Amino acid sequence: MSVTDKVMKTVAAAGGVATYLYLQNTWIQETEYDLVVPNLARENDGLKIAHLSDLHMPNTKINLDQLVKAVKEAAPDLVFLTGDQVDAGNAFHLEESVSFLSKLRHIAPTYAVNGNHDINSPNKSDLVALYRRSGITFLENDAYSLLLPGRKALVVMGLAEAGRLMKSQTRQPLRNIALRPDWAGQTRLLLAHHPEDFEKFHTDPTIAPDVTFSGHAHGGQIRIPGIGGLFAPGQGRMPAHTSGVFAYRNDHSKKLVISRGLGPSQFPFRINNRPELVLVTLHHSSAE
Repeated sequence: MSVTDKVMKTVAAAGGVATYLYLQNTWIQETEYDLVVPNLARENDGLKIAHLSDLHMPNTKINLDQLVKAVKEAAPDLVFLTGDQVDAGNAFHLEESVSFLSKLRHIAPTYAVNGNHDINSPNKSDLVALYRRSGITFLENDAYSLLLPGRKALVVMGLAEAGRLMKSQTRQPLRNIALRPDWAGQTRLLLAHHPEDFEKFHTDPTIAPDVTFSGHAHGGQIRIPGIGGLFAPGQGRMPAHTSGVFAYRNDHSKKLVISRGLGPSQFPFRINNRPELVLVTLHHSSAE
């Protein structure tokens, strides 16, 4: 093989790697889950939720217009944002972010919780304006009974992002979320940034969620087929909860849905781990 051939081969290989990394960080993957929720009202059968997490604006590498288009085509009943909408390392652009989130709100009612990056953002004081101006309902240890057209009421609740020390000392993270007595029996959906706390969310059965939506783990950043992610914050090496659907160990009807996220983390590349738009459809089940 001539020197020229070797150079061309090396260039082609480098180009292939660059293309792969580019697509792994910009090409949105849609993942669909169908979940059976035993206490879901029959009228809520087929209710669809678009789950977005870890956008890390303004650093997200995906095309936000394409994301909006994908969400619109999915025609969800609700949109959930489970934290790290913005990045802690860079100030986000308020007007651009309002424009993007407003488009989601015009597709379906949209709810959001903060993640660790949000509360550490250099312009975190703009987050209130971001959610208010975009028409998004921000949840900070809040709960609402939501009635969609043609449906039965269900509860949407969101966990506030806590500082690291406070979080490590909390055995009952949901203790500050209040549910009204007349909401008893309604399906409970929880937005909570950290999947590693899933077991704690069920400490108190009177407030425990039926389905929890989380992000934060970025899919383990580098995914190996048959093994999963290699590292996630809060879980360390070979993390257990980075992507997919998991069941609570004491009640398998209670589920956790984890998004691999849409934006980058401090590690600059996603490998075998494309940005993910999660679509969850809830189905009624009974003991009949």
